[in-house]
Amino acid sequence: MAQDPRGLIQKAEKTLQSAGGGFSFFGGGKEDKYQNAADLYVQAGNAFKLDQQNKEAGMAFEKAASVFRDKLNELDDAANVMIDAFKVYRKDYPEDAVRCVEVAIRHYTSKGNFRRAASHKEAQGEVLETGIGDRKRALEAYQAAAQWYEGDNASAIANKLWLKVADIAALEGDYYRAIENYEKVADASVNNNLMRYSVKEYFLKAGISVLATKDLVSTRRNLDRYREKDPSFGATREYQLLMDLTEAVEAGNQEGFTEKLYAFDQMSRLDKWKTEILVRIKNQIEEADNEFS
Repeated sequence: MAQDPRGLIQKAEKTLQSAGGGFSFFGGGKEDKYQNAADLYVQAGNAFKLDQQNKEAGMAFEKAASVFRDKLNELDDAANVMIDAFKVYRKDYPEDAVRCVEVAIRHYTSKGNFRRAASHKEAQGEVLETGIGDRKRALEAYQAAAQWYEGDNASAIANKLWLKVADIAALEGDYYRAIENYEKVADASVNNNLMRYSVKEYFLKAGISVLATKDLVSTRRNLDRYREKDPSFGATREYQLLMDLTEAVEAGNQEGFTEKLYAFDQMSRLDKWKTEILVRIKNQIEEADNEFS
């Protein structure tokens, strides 16, 4: 039979009160009572979780963490229970989830456990990006996680997050930050047989991003540089698309721009990110036409 979580909360609170009530000849010392109270809060959290009462579960885990931290100085236990709170808050209470996991992350970094901190920072970024829709905060979370993974020699995971940073940066209009990170991952991949095939995708996204800056001189210079880094890139459909789009932008040819995209899309479906940035570039052509009309 499942335990009554509210009964466990009441028991935890009474135990906590008795621990703060001074010396007692009966019932053990303060530390034992604090430990029992923390354990009862954890049990209550798990019971609430079992009943899918996630808000109450998270609050119980937070109370347990408070006892572990403030009464027992068990900082590892406090951080671990805050992760439990993060997990139950994650779906329906994302801001609470972000707040709780940040407490744990700070603890892990203070102990030099950057690999564990990186994993939770990445999870925090996912909640910020998809649960809250706060791309700017998500970007900063992903960047911190990428740096920590990189520092722990987990380059493959770090590169995955550098690409997320680049994607979000471009969507936020920070094209130079996007270019820097796409190129960073491309450079790390170009001599790696397992990752080499993806280089054309990274250069394509970098090229689209530089085209979005309206700097056509830099666009052509960057495309030349990408061919130097990977001579096979010059023979790809991605490179040809970038050249065609650059020429269309230079000519102010919005129709030609659209035709080249349509032809490419028939062979290689344009994803949501590319579509959004390319629509911006197309609109820039229209704006330029209007300025001179």
